Amino acid sequence: MKFFRDTTEFFADRKSAVTLGKFDGLHRGHQVLTKDLFAAKNQGFQTVVFTFGTHPRALVDGHPQELLLTNDERHDRLEAEGLDVLVEYPFNETTSHTAPDLFIKKILTEQLKAKIIIVGTDFCFGYRRAGNVELLRKMSGECGYKLVVKEKLKTKEGIDISSSYIKELLKLGHMEKVNDLLGYTYSIRGEVIHGNHYGRTFGMPTINQVPEKGKLLPPNGVYVSRTYVDGKYYRSVTNIGVKPTIDGIRPRGAETFIQDFSGDLYGKTVEVELYSYARPEIKFENGKQLEEQMYRDRAAAMDYWKDKKGD
Repeated sequence: MKFFRDTTEFFADRKSAVTLGKFDGLHRGHQVLTKDLFAAKNQGFQTVVFTFGTHPRALVDGHPQELLLTNDERHDRLEAEGLDVLVEYPFNETTSHTAPDLFIKKILTEQLKAKIIIVGTDFCFGYRRAGNVELLRKMSGECGYKLVVKEKLKTKEGIDISSSYIKELLKLGHMEKVNDLLGYTYSIRGEVIHGNHYGRTFGMPTINQVPEKGKLLPPNGVYVSRTYVDGKYYRSVTNIGVKPTIDGIRPRGAETFIQDFSGDLYGKTVEVELYSYARPEIKFENGKQLEEQMYRDRAAAMDYWKDKKGD
């Protein structure tokens, strides 16, 4: 996959199909767009996702990034799906003032050689978001591309499947619903770092991770999880939080006990999938209470998998 980050100098090698958007999450709503994109690949078109390295809102009003997928996670997921070209367009004073018609002519048709453009009904672009689906449709004949406009995918309750809605659910810890709307299992990926090694003292060694900056985490608490290590999945149980009983208050992160695994993971990047919220994070009166609860958490997490076939 060709990858262009933080540059306006990018291109497609041949006629392409392009889909555009923020793609924070690559959730089921986004997958409506990418499904048509990859269908075009079977017709000989080069596939292009055009998105942003930093969410424009974060730069315009200082709103902190809250990412369902970090940029690196998004890159890896699209590469695994077979995307040909990923453009993370820089959003700055210069690029934000690009006139919509110039964006279509120069970037989409000249640089990316777009012959198919796939967008959602509410897609806007260019200076002050003045460009929209109607402009794309109006200029399609002049610029020689086919415009495909996809309706928003909705939940069975009639709610638009969007990153903002999924983030609301994630902040409440509703992992089953989050995973359903994502179309895959929400995960935390990060390097394994040294903790206090407390779990080793009573037979429950854990790995510690600090997620990448900007990654949105669910509420502090214990979660049924599954951990991917060296090409294999292991059942696990994960605590999201600050570990108040032993360490006082530490930076917020993930601590995971991996069932039926032994080995040194320090310095390795590991992915932990979260399936179900079990309980809130608690400050216990002493280490003994914590140990007893960790054994109960492990037993409950393993019980979760009893009726899950193929996991």
